[in-house]
Amino acid sequence: MRLITRVAQVAGLCLSAIVILTIVGTIWWRLAPTHRVDVLVYDQTVANDRYPDHAVLDQIFEYHRVPFELGEDYVGSAPGGNAPHGEWPTDRPELIILADLYGLYADDEGELDEFGDQRITDRLTQSQAEDVQRWVDDGTPAYGEFGLVTEPTAATTGLVFEETFGFQQTQWALKPYDDLQQVSPRIQSLDRDGWPHEGPGWIIVSVEGGGRDVDQQVIVVPDAQLLSPLPIVEGGPPGSGGGSAPFGGWIGIVEAHEDSVVDARFRLDVAPQAAQILASVGVPLEFPALVRTDRTLYFAGDGLDDETPFRLRRLAGGASITRAVTGSEFRFLYQVLEPSIGWLLDRTPDLAQ
Repeated sequence: MRLITRVAQVAGLCLSAIVILTIVGTIWWRLAPTHRVDVLVYDQTVANDRYPDHAVLDQIFEYHRVPFELGEDYVGSAPGGNAPHGEWPTDRPELIILADLYGLYADDEGELDEFGDQRITDRLTQSQAEDVQRWVDDGTPAYGEFGLVTEPTAATTGLVFEETFGFQQTQWALKPYDDLQQVSPRIQSLDRDGWPHEGPGWIIVSVEGGGRDVDQQVIVVPDAQLLSPLPIVEGGPPGSGGGSAPFGGWIGIVEAHEDSVVDARFRLDVAPQAAQILASVGVPLEFPALVRTDRTLYFAGDGLDDETPFRLRRLAGGASITRAVTGSEFRFLYQVLEPSIGWLLDRTPDLAQ
């Protein structure tokens, strides 16, 4: 009986501490100043009004007290790709987020289809890439991620981005799948055996040349050859504390420039047979995930597609708390993405004073 009473007392104290910390954190968050940062968010892959390819920014910006309207404050395509949205700035922004550049595609009947052949959204031009490079040189921090230098970005434009963000895209990109039957018909057609693959696994695709019409190769790593179901991100930006987090989106296999800093790396845990196959085509088992220059961060994956069921955003320290209590499948957001945006915000004029 005494043990039960003691356990109840300890549980009550823990609950009280959580409530007090939550109240204090909420008050602290509300007393923090609002940072009116002129942010350029660019997204050409807005399939619907949930804005899935940059929706997580709404949570991160609110956490950092930066005003941001999810469906308004971005440049790119309107939901469904039916019209251009916003205008490319003429004045230098205070923060640049290049969220998603894949674009949207339609089938032969004009219906939205991720496997379609007709791109219905725009792409960044050489002039816009040079704008970004000039703005960064003039002091604007910038974030980019996988897709920045592949289809539909032109090769010459991609070279400008690689120089600006301090990395080089290799020939290969990787994507884990819960069911390999969900792989696009275009990629399946690259398999001479007629795509017999099903169940969990990874595909590793050649993206050399960028366009959808170029010759490609595909390598399939089935579940039986995986020691971890997902690639692992190890590390994080300055101040994040690092750690290990699974990542399930598209990944570009990149190399960092000599004068860049690699804050995080991808690790591919595969069986010896798969490791030999990857080595034969030049795919390493470890490669840069987060590449940093003085004012840029490049994440070599679809980071802004990440979602979390916990939204402790109106709470000072909420990101650290959420990282501690969520499962490993949601750790990436609070280990890499949120502190990356925070690192960049610290370099904007309003916060760098």
